[in-house]
Amino acid sequence: MQQSWVSELWRVISLALLGGAIGLLFSLPVLGLLVGVLAYLLQLFGRYQRFNHWLHQGLSEPGDFGGVLDDMAFKIYRIRSRSRKRKKKLTELLRRWQDSAAALPDAAVVLDKDNVIVWFNTTASSMLNLKPADQGQHIGNLLREPRFIEYLHHAGFDEQLELTSPHHENKVFNIRLAPYGSGQRLMLVTDVTHIQRLMNMRRDFIANVSHELRTPLTVIMGYLETLDGDDELDVDTLKDCVQRIESPARRMKSLVDDLLLLSRLDTGRVNEADLSSSINVNGMLKNIYAEAKQLSKGDHQIHLELDPSDVRIKGIEKEIYSAFNNLVTNALRYTQKGGEITISWHVDEQGGRFSVKDTGAGISAAHIPRLTERFYRVDVGRSRSSGGTGLGLAIVKQVLRRHDAQLRIESVLGKGSEFSCVFPPNRIEVRDLPKSA
Repeated sequence: MQQSWVSELWRVISLALLGGAIGLLFSLPVLGLLVGVLAYLLQLFGRYQRFNHWLHQGLSEPGDFGGVLDDMAFKIYRIRSRSRKRKKKLTELLRRWQDSAAALPDAAVVLDKDNVIVWFNTTASSMLNLKPADQGQHIGNLLREPRFIEYLHHAGFDEQLELTSPHHENKVFNIRLAPYGSGQRLMLVTDVTHIQRLMNMRRDFIANVSHELRTPLTVIMGYLETLDGDDELDVDTLKDCVQRIESPARRMKSLVDDLLLLSRLDTGRVNEADLSSSINVNGMLKNIYAEAKQLSKGDHQIHLELDPSDVRIKGIEKEIYSAFNNLVTNALRYTQKGGEITISWHVDEQGGRFSVKDTGAGISAAHIPRLTERFYRVDVGRSRSSGGTGLGLAIVKQVLRRHDAQLRIESVLGKGSEFSCVFPPNRIEVRDLPKSA
């Protein structure tokens, strides 16, 4: 920098001396000196014009302006270059942050100190029904729930709010506020509908288990008190009490067995080797068919339709047997005397399909989506009187899930139902039948 000022000073002195020397020739040295200084100023003005033009051009490299202007141009160019790199880096960071925030499964909304919307991600658009035009609006004008307004103005950063969605009545949101930037706040909204539903299911499950156990226990305790309070019971009365106790005791055992099986299906790990075992479906269904005929005692017409080839399922035989037998037993329970039940198994290019079709009372379409819920019953009184625990279809669903299969239900009220287990091709193993001699 010192060198540029020295150069500029020599430029002034040189032009002034040149003007003075020319003035001496005409006996006007002072006038010549002034002309030399004026020439410097005109030259400086021209260089400044070029400098000013470059200054407004943007980020091009500086030209040769001479003297101190060269030094100034170099410093400005260096500052601009650093600023450009810093701006580019900040822009890239901002873009990455916005891309990350946009990809979040939670809604993110940036609010200023007055709770005015500064920015929001894509998820917030769908969850909170926010539109681009809502930027600059007060969040309270868009979410008018009184509990939310109270939370917005008085809640600390360690508090959370659970709120039913103002736009989706069947959804529940968890709202949290966190400090963000300079005087701003970040509002995070999480959809906790699934968690809420699981909590409700757990409460219902505990209530249902308690109720299901209480009824047979009450019966058993009643008869035990009768036996304990009568010292002169005859043998026939004693046998009658024992027989009456047997039914609720069996019901409790069946309920506990189903609960333990469900617990194992829910939490137990499955070895891939176990899931690869080959199950002889035709042989299994022949056994289930024989048991069904024995259980029916001739009250139903039961048909068995098997695939002609030796088709097998890769899976856990005990679990598949439980699922298939559950569906057949349900058909026997809910089909009136004289009704027909068809058990079928066939395979095509889309996989294997086991079906149980009956001519029973049928099920209303409103009940079908909930049939696999634990303890859900279409007809509570009829289910209990027939010995059902309300867990059979839940067990079937869990078994099929572990075997990559699906449960499909078709039913027409008054005409009957069909329950089908559909297995994907990767679970099917087809073997050739042995050739006859």
